[in-house]
Amino acid sequence: MLAAVIGGAHLLLVLGVLAGALLILLASAEEVSAQDLLAIKRVYALTAIAILLLALAGAVLWFWGAKPATFYSNNPVFRAKLTLFALLCLLFTHNGYRIYRLHRHHGADESAMITLGRSVRVLQKAMIPLLIAIPVMAYLMARGIGC
Repeated sequence: MLAAVIGGAHLLLVLGVLAGALLILLASAEEVSAQDLLAIKRVYALTAIAILLLALAGAVLWFWGAKPATFYSNNPVFRAKLTLFALLCLLFTHNGYRIYRLHRHHGADESAMITLGRSVRVLQKAMIPLLIAIPVMAYLMARGIGC
């Protein structure tokens, strides 16, 4: 019963992270206003909380879920999924830090347009394939592929 509740929360958090990442991508442009930058920063913060809770729920399912931990630990697809999740976290953290710094530097001037920079947009777009590949790997892993 507890594994089903945690699994449901895990799935909802995955959807929340997907929604947050897509919202960030759609709201970002080469130049944004200070108000838009504040909104992007807030979405980054909420998505970061969802990522942390997602990792926590995933760890609970890994170690105390319905299947034994060795089912996941010995699966190369699971290890690849964890690697992609770690890469996603690094990209997200780097971009979140850059957005935080931009907001801190330009936050007082609400009339100015702020340039996000090309690297921020490229890294935001680089997260999308990861957000697609990770659930596919989870599906394959849950079906026993890679054991």
